[in-house]
Amino acid sequence: MSAFYLEAARRHVQARDWNAAFAACERAVAQSPGDARAWYLKGTVELALQRVGDARSSAERAASLDPADGRAWLLLGDTALEAGDREGALRAFERSVQASPGQAAAWARLGTLRFEARDPGAAEEAFARSVQFDAGQPRAWNNLALARLELGKVDEAEAALKRALALRPDYALAFRNLARVAALRGREDDRKAYEAVAARLASMSGASS
Repeated sequence: MSAFYLEAARRHVQARDWNAAFAACERAVAQSPGDARAWYLKGTVELALQRVGDARSSAERAASLDPADGRAWLLLGDTALEAGDREGALRAFERSVQASPGQAAAWARLGTLRFEARDPGAAEEAFARSVQFDAGQPRAWNNLALARLELGKVDEAEAALKRALALRPDYALAFRNLARVAALRGREDDRKAYEAVAARLASMSGASS
């Protein structure tokens, strides 16, 4: 019977009817409290509804029922971030990539947390793993470039930024970081050109990233 409610919940999620999805998830976990998939989906829906505490509890339940499911740990990390628990998020994302090494999103989040902790070497490793498993992420390429700039790897940073722009040609932040690369190389004309492009794109989109 829980499979019926799970399928109903998935349909509601696709339709972005979060309240109906939540009701279906509630029925699913009531029918099968040992089903990790049901708790994972319930936590996903609760997070979409901004019920962060409930989402975290559901993610913890899913991860405890199926510790080998990297998605459950990823969800737990996301709920920890929403709750402001960066240490808890870091631990959860580390468990996610241990359980599912190909989890590109978890690697990207790990990279961000490590970069914010001023550990650019570990951040570079995480972002590199993220783009290894999903090369279509312009933000991850940009962040990889930032970590490499911190490490003094200017050529490698420029290559990562060009990958970001190949995926998203209107990425203002990547152009701004190319301006940093040009400044480090003493190429003032290129720096000004990149800054001008970044400013124009930012003004067009109303955002810089």
